[in-house]
Amino acid sequence: MQENVARRPRFKRVTISDPIRLTDRDKAILSAVRKYRLLTTSQILSLVPGSRQNIVRRLQLLYHAGFLDRPKTQLPLRYTGELFELAYAPTRKAATVTAAADGETASGKECKPISSLSVAHTLSVSEALISIETACKLSGIQFFDEQAILDSVSSKESTRRLQWRVTVKSGSESEEVGVIPDAVFAAERQGDSGAFRRFYYFLEVDRGTMPLTRKSLAQSSIHRKALAYSRSFKSGILKRRFGIPGFKVLFVVRSKDRLERMREVCRTVQGSGSSLFLFVIHDEMRTRAQEILRCMV
Repeated sequence: MQENVARRPRFKRVTISDPIRLTDRDKAILSAVRKYRLLTTSQILSLVPGSRQNIVRRLQLLYHAGFLDRPKTQLPLRYTGELFELAYAPTRKAATVTAAADGETASGKECKPISSLSVAHTLSVSEALISIETACKLSGIQFFDEQAILDSVSSKESTRRLQWRVTVKSGSESEEVGVIPDAVFAAERQGDSGAFRRFYYFLEVDRGTMPLTRKSLAQSSIHRKALAYSRSFKSGILKRRFGIPGFKVLFVVRSKDRLERMREVCRTVQGSGSSLFLFVIHDEMRTRAQEILRCMV
């Protein structure tokens, strides 16, 4: 049976004669993929205990049994060599199983198709969050994802995402813009006094496609994004709406040159002495996660 599974096509499901019996590990895999929306095999391995051979075998079975999807929108990244392994997304079948186990009702939001333009970005967001969460566990720091934050903070409105609108100004120009971070997380640690302190972060994964500046605030840019976060911080809108007293913005960028240019743009917005904006190179997230975490909390 194992040999037959190995020969099955990668992007076309085949009928499985024997119904799959979900194990605790299977459920952990489905839960992880549902949480992040898109994960590579290696990312799943970093979240779910087990040997690579056994995890890969279960991923194959879960795919052909209809619990996981292998979006074909990942193919362009495979052709260009940017993606060397399979990426998995949840199906409604997986969402129903994991939601029921958590006492929830599947919303279906996590099963929405991911466009080819969004695959690389989504995987980069997942990689950053996994690196930070893993570093928190190794350091004895409590990690909270966006849903946990929404469940714990005081809010007068019902929302599945932390998002808001704010008016930004530059010179004589002003514009109301929406702010939707790529991800939100918090890290909570115990201080020397024994009291717990929680640090909130908005994650922005930059792939180098957004212009640093533009002539008009009506168009998206790193400058406008920095203005929006700066204004949100100064106005206290997040404390009023979500009970979040303060935050920092973590930019994950592709290269040192891009990092320096983005840092300069943010410096013109917030000032040279501000620590509102933090920067890290994408390829260093995994290897320097604990060092980065120490700087954050």
